[in-house]
Amino acid sequence: MNRQKIDNCLLAIVQTLENDKKIDCIVKANDYQRLKNILLHKKVEIKHEYLFIKSFAISTNRQTISLLSNLSQVSKIFSVSTASALMNVAKKILSVDNCNLTGKGINIAFIDTGINRHADFCLGENRILYFKDFISNKNHCYDDNGHGTFVAGVCSGNGSLSGGAYSGIAPQSNIFSLKALSKKGEAGADKILRAMEWVYDNHKKYDIKIVCMSFGSEPLGFNDPIMSGAEALWQDGVVVVAAAGNSGPEYQTIKSPGVSSKIITVGGFDDNRIDSDNFNEKFFEVASFSSRGPSFNRFKPDLIAPSVDITSCGLNNDYVKLSGTSVATPMIAGLCALILEENKLLNPSQVKSKILSLCKPVCFNKNLEGYGYPQYKIKSKT
Repeated sequence: MNRQKIDNCLLAIVQTLENDKKIDCIVKANDYQRLKNILLHKKVEIKHEYLFIKSFAISTNRQTISLLSNLSQVSKIFSVSTASALMNVAKKILSVDNCNLTGKGINIAFIDTGINRHADFCLGENRILYFKDFISNKNHCYDDNGHGTFVAGVCSGNGSLSGGAYSGIAPQSNIFSLKALSKKGEAGADKILRAMEWVYDNHKKYDIKIVCMSFGSEPLGFNDPIMSGAEALWQDGVVVVAAAGNSGPEYQTIKSPGVSSKIITVGGFDDNRIDSDNFNEKFFEVASFSSRGPSFNRFKPDLIAPSVDITSCGLNNDYVKLSGTSVATPMIAGLCALILEENKLLNPSQVKSKILSLCKPVCFNKNLEGYGYPQYKIKSKT
């Protein structure tokens, strides 16, 4: 058995698995067709084929997993039933862990560093509906930084490779990935505005309801171009969700476009979880890095979401941890998708009013937390 090719969670299960018992797993191929021939020859039960990520969903026993791990045609073998907690904890905090709403049918644009075809976006169905590259003009999906893939996972990942443990807030929402940030995670205002302009020109054609902006720049006053672009989208019917920034604990540190009074600006809090599965609300506190208001003499951010040690999609069909308000932002974008799944006719201002009405304060200082964090008590679909 080549343990390097088996993810740690699956390895722990396999080591205690009885010889005659089967387990579901995902096999990623180095040579797709040759591996398929081997699986058929060995009469391995192939449950699904995913050519676009060169992977197979199989059900097999310990002996076969050991055999496959030694094949050059196999890149990696992943568990589909991994038990973990960090997105689970965040979903519990936001009260969406038992909600049957999934964001299905809601199209969300992510202006970020791009996206990789992680299994959590592609297994079952490919929910990456569109990719456009404003940096290198490539025609295929890619992410040379990782931030965009992570952010999309927090909002829209379905948790396929983690047994649902790392599923996002709106795990059946559709993804429009607009790469406007470079390999370094940076972009000039021109690139950001080109991406915003694309959303503005195309959101009605593609029924894009939400744009998630987990980035920020130093605001340039009332006529800040990035803020103006975000407000134009808002006025044209797109819910704009943006990060407050990571420049706390100083006041007046909200980034653009989050400085806009119109759009939804998201700060971050630390849940100070007791362990990987549990938390206590009395330990919640605004994260020290979360940017503070006021902004143009108005309080900001509008609300906060979990932002410390969150786990989501990595670049290698794996999961990684990140912290920051850019992590909190897609959680709120996901909640907006759930609200719109219930009622697609709501305009951006109505969505914002709805989500703010669900908030519970942590510290009662609106320039740290806005209205607090939302608890999404909602009628589940029957």
